[in-house]
Amino acid sequence: MKYFAFIPFLLLTAFSSSSYAGWKCNPSFASSYSSECSSAGVQDSPESFITAFVTAVRSANTSPNRTGYTAGSCTMNGNSNAICAYSWTAFGSPFNDSVGIVKEAAVCPETVETRGPDAAAIKSGDKYYVAWSVGSVTADVCHSSCSYLASSASGSTCYLSSGSTVTGFCNYFVGLNTASPSCGAESGYKSPSVGDPLTPSTDPGDGGDGGTNPGGGNDGGDGDGGNGGDGDSGFDGELSFNNPGSLKGDSILDSEVNAVHYDAFVRGIEADLNDSGFGKALTEFNQKMAAGGSLAACPTATVQLLGTMITFDAHCALFDSVSSILSAVFLAAWSILALRIFLSA
Repeated sequence: MKYFAFIPFLLLTAFSSSSYAGWKCNPSFASSYSSECSSAGVQDSPESFITAFVTAVRSANTSPNRTGYTAGSCTMNGNSNAICAYSWTAFGSPFNDSVGIVKEAAVCPETVETRGPDAAAIKSGDKYYVAWSVGSVTADVCHSSCSYLASSASGSTCYLSSGSTVTGFCNYFVGLNTASPSCGAESGYKSPSVGDPLTPSTDPGDGGDGGTNPGGGNDGGDGDGGNGGDGDSGFDGELSFNNPGSLKGDSILDSEVNAVHYDAFVRGIEADLNDSGFGKALTEFNQKMAAGGSLAACPTATVQLLGTMITFDAHCALFDSVSSILSAVFLAAWSILALRIFLSA
């Protein structure tokens, strides 16, 4: 029954695309030696695991008759399973034992960020550029037993090297090698880092002239405020400002004096318009329109149909209801036409 415990992990090894993180007890031994397996944890190699396991067994031993716990060698059983031996002495007699271990599958991120090499920094305008590109990444990256493809490299963020304006570096991303995600020793990986920004900021408090005082006068001087002016202004570098409070724009029109002037202005414009030739013509036109409307009569008709007299006068009631609207519309139209004629003369 012990050997069937290896079947799930053999299947996992055959079909999983994950890489491996380290060695630990297989499920069968983990259930029998739960405390010792838990103390041993996950180790980088079978040899380091059996050493940690024997240390845990020695610490858990409470029998004075058992002594001399010693780690032995490990025998590989494929790529992801191994049997590691260890021994001890009981009542003066040697005993040998072993523990089955399995290589644990690691969870590999789809991408990982790494730091590129230092490269020359080139200034153009007010910004620096790093003379490096992801096309120069030719070697795959192995990090935490996970393999990443160089061909998948994509740019991240670039910086100037701290304190330098001639060199810089770029962080970049690489994607997981899904076809063969596991790898051995670390290679090609360097933790991403942060340097100085490519666009250095300018401190406005420097005065723009070698750190001089911006309040020192016309030429900036030496920052003591005396060379650019007469030196007696007493300016201490601080400006005060008193809040005037909220302002109300309506208060301008609310003033009684302003209201009187506004009324006189409007009335003056109205009088000038009425006295002008255009104004007189418009007034005469309105009077004629009003007189013509008062003398007009709505035409009606009466017919006899099947011995009944029928009068057609419904349209008169309709015109009466909309006459004021039509009058205003035509008055506006004729006024605009008259204004165009007046202005084109």
